[in-house]
Amino acid sequence: RARVSAEMQRRNSDAGSGGLPVQLLDRVFEPKDGAQMLPFVEVKLRNAFSVLAGILSNQAFAFSDTSLATLIRRQIDEAMSQIEGTAEQKAVLSSRQQELDSVAQQVTQRLEGVRRCITVVRSTP
Repeated sequence: RARVSAEMQRRNSDAGSGGLPVQLLDRVFEPKDGAQMLPFVEVKLRNAFSVLAGILSNQAFAFSDTSLATLIRRQIDEAMSQIEGTAEQKAVLSSRQQELDSVAQQVTQRLEGVRRCITVVRSTP
């Protein structure tokens, strides 16, 4: 008796129904009843296709967004690499680069001096 009751509960639950409407559970398909059950099946199919359409549209949007961003980034990189300045602009950029290199060298020398001082202070009792 308990086994039969458990089996009936399992068959009537949503987990064992495979998503079928209540009207279609535990029924053998009879072609003459098809017209009667068609509205329920149609609703389920419409819901399923609606969910599928939403998922596909989200994926299509994500793909197009990623593709567009990649193409734009590539075009910007190509355009930036093709930019050539005049001789005067190149000279200005070169002199600015030399200034920044000398500043970086001075900072490195000062850092080495600070490190030496720290070593001396730590080693002194």
